[in-house]
Amino acid sequence: MANRKVTLYWFCKTPQGWRRKAIVLGSNNRIRHTHVIENGENGEKNEVSYPTGRYQLCRYEGTKPVYIDAGTHPSKALALWRKESSLSVAKNEAVHAGAKVVTDEKRVEIRRAANLYIQDCEYRRALEAMGQAKLVIEEFMLVCRKTYIDEIVKEDIYRFHRTLRDRGCGDRTVANKHLRLKSFLRSAGFDTKSAALWPPAPKYPKTLPEVYSWEQVTAILAAADPYMRLVVEMGLKLGLRDQEMAHAEWQDIDWTHSVYRVRSKPQMEFMVKDSEERDIPISSDLLSSLRQARVRYPETKLIVGTTNDTPNRKLLRTLKRLAKAAGLNCNQCDGCKGNLGECEQWYLHKLRATYATTLLRNGVDLRTVQAYMGHADIATTTIYLRPASTKEAQSKVDAIDWCGGLSKLETEPVTVTVN
Repeated sequence: MANRKVTLYWFCKTPQGWRRKAIVLGSNNRIRHTHVIENGENGEKNEVSYPTGRYQLCRYEGTKPVYIDAGTHPSKALALWRKESSLSVAKNEAVHAGAKVVTDEKRVEIRRAANLYIQDCEYRRALEAMGQAKLVIEEFMLVCRKTYIDEIVKEDIYRFHRTLRDRGCGDRTVANKHLRLKSFLRSAGFDTKSAALWPPAPKYPKTLPEVYSWEQVTAILAAADPYMRLVVEMGLKLGLRDQEMAHAEWQDIDWTHSVYRVRSKPQMEFMVKDSEERDIPISSDLLSSLRQARVRYPETKLIVGTTNDTPNRKLLRTLKRLAKAAGLNCNQCDGCKGNLGECEQWYLHKLRATYATTLLRNGVDLRTVQAYMGHADIATTTIYLRPASTKEAQSKVDAIDWCGGLSKLETEPVTVTVN
């Protein structure tokens, strides 16, 4: 995979001091972060972990080794290693052919930046974001047809918008792809804050986030086996994201204080942003369900892992199949009409939206809900301040003493308090 003259090391703090150690690649050709190979007393090779360190590339200028800092991010270090190895091979071949390779280290290629961005998503286990990023970047590159980031101009973005609309994409879809493209280009060093380079996001009619009704929740729980019932309960009562749930471990539960801790899992190559690391109170009924599950799975590390105790990456598919088997499909959406018959109304993130909306409707303040959801911006949390359903509103309206209320308005002034 890599040219032998370019080597990637983990420069780490060991009991013997700072040392350069050979990295460890997993079966998926990704770096096992902080893991290195050590020689044992009897000459055997042992894999150990040294948490403190940085990646370094070693290449040669003649016979002199030159070390290049490659940071602490395994995906970025791996991408840099591959790049330097490819350049080394090209230079060696050029020398043998009597030619010369000239590279411009200051310019960033769109394709190379895209690979780094997608690898970063993969490292963080943001698999949904990774899939969306791949699609949007490919769509943009088909329209843009430029090589370097610094060649992109505002007209390229507008052309991307027009192409999407010509394909039949709605305003909301265009806006979402615009934001995904902005995230990628910003990570590559493009100045998305410059009005001369970056246009505003397309406007679209904003809709309320979808939530499950009480009847839907009751029906899906009744149809679920103990495993999927726990999945639904954790999404509904902790507001976990898909990957947070897949990587949830029993050690994340503080049984004494009824708290669930959302944390990064470097050993499983799962990372969350700083604002997303958080403590969430566990309701008494969910805590009881977790205790019962722990009795059923006393030896596992993961709460809802696979039979091999690895992260279950098919929870979404299992939820959709459960809804279909229970006769809960809407039978109207494209998913229901497709070959798999998987309803678009059933998805895990909808449990998270239901969690946030339920907290807000029951009087939990915005700042607290923001903390529980792991939102960096409170504006994101306010999206879930949706009005009560027609049925809920109807019962409240019917309970009003309209005659008494109106007569009271005639005799007492109305006081409005503004914070």
